[in-house]
Amino acid sequence: MQKKENFQIAITLTSSLQVDEGYLSLTRDVAKLFAKHNIWIVYGGTSYGMMKELGETYKNEGWNNLIGVLSRELSEATMNYIAFEKLDKKILVQTMEERKHTINEIADGFFILPGWYGTFEEIGSILGNRVNKLSDKPICFINIDGFYDDLLVFLDSLKYLKMSKINIRDICCITDNIEHALQYCIQYNPNEL
Repeated sequence: MQKKENFQIAITLTSSLQVDEGYLSLTRDVAKLFAKHNIWIVYGGTSYGMMKELGETYKNEGWNNLIGVLSRELSEATMNYIAFEKLDKKILVQTMEERKHTINEIADGFFILPGWYGTFEEIGSILGNRVNKLSDKPICFINIDGFYDDLLVFLDSLKYLKMSKINIRDICCITDNIEHALQYCIQYNPNEL
């Protein structure tokens, strides 16, 4: 694999730890893979749930390229919203909109792991930027155990319903293989919609 120096991939995932071991294992495997290839991680940067699991695993592999983007408004509203203490870089913004914008700006690509409302909000932002030609960066759905199958069927239907001119599979890598997803991101060639 070849990549630019300081290649940064944003990871969106659930913050819950009340999930099946398979999702925890996936999170750890992604962190180890990124450490192995010296990929920088850009993420929500909190000290709980799967985000903490991601950060701990990455740091335990000995890498110092962990960037957390946190929102002051969420910190004020949520007691457990505390920055992961081992972040290599913490970016503090005021709002959740600024947080999404900042992550979208600094990331060179996106890994979408299983998640719920926060992840879905970020999916909307990531796909919206791509479809509206505001960015052209690699987007990977890590579709372990068919987690995103129903969402992808819905997104596929939007083209056939003439809600969109874009086929979701033309702008995203959809796979359960994280090595394949990382290779897709590294070798991605921007393409015009």
